[in-house]
Parts: sequence; C-alpha cells; structure tokens
Amino acid sequence: MKPEHFPGDYSFDPLGYATNKPDAWLRDMKMKELNNGRVAMIAISGMVAQELVEGVNLLPADYVVGVGGPDGLKMLEQACAGAPNEATCATAFAAAEKAAVALGM
Repeated sequence: MKPEHFPGDYSFDPLGYATNKPDAWLRDMKMKELNNGRVAMIAISGMVAQELVEGVNLLPADYVVGVGGPDGLKMLEQACAGAPNEATCATAFAAAEKAAVALGM
C-alpha cells in the first residue's frame, strides 16, 4: 500500500457527483453508503436463514419461472408432497402458481 492511500478511496466517480463538493459532505456520503451496505447484508442473511429454517424458498416464483421452466409447478408440487410444514409449502405453491399464471405459463 502506498502511504498516501486512504482506505475505501478507489477514485471511482463516473457521474461526477463528488466534484466540487466539500470533504465533510463526501465523508458523510461514504459513511451512509457503508451503513446501507451493512444493513443490506444483514437483511439478506436473515432471508437466507429463514429459507434454511423453513425449508421453503422465500421467493418461490423465482424458482418456478427462472429455474423450473414450464414444469416448475409440477416439480414444486412434488416437493411439497409430504413436507413437514405442508401449510407453508402450500402457500409457497399458491404464490408460485399465481406468478406462473401472470406470466402466461
């Protein structure tokens, strides 16, 4: 590292928002960006934890439309058969079915 290097300063400002701005403003904006990024990481961690605990996709429509293709609803129905929490699985299936109908599958 060079002695003049400031952590987090990568000199990337393609739209020129930071030009002619006071240093205090720039430091404040950097801190806000860091804090918002941290909150987003905590939120995603919570979503992943919920999926792991419940065993159901948080966004089942993404699974049906993006990965499952036209047979995605059938695959989801088979996965829900005999699931420990069948009510949650049925709710996820209903949401996926609505998404598939809305997309004309």
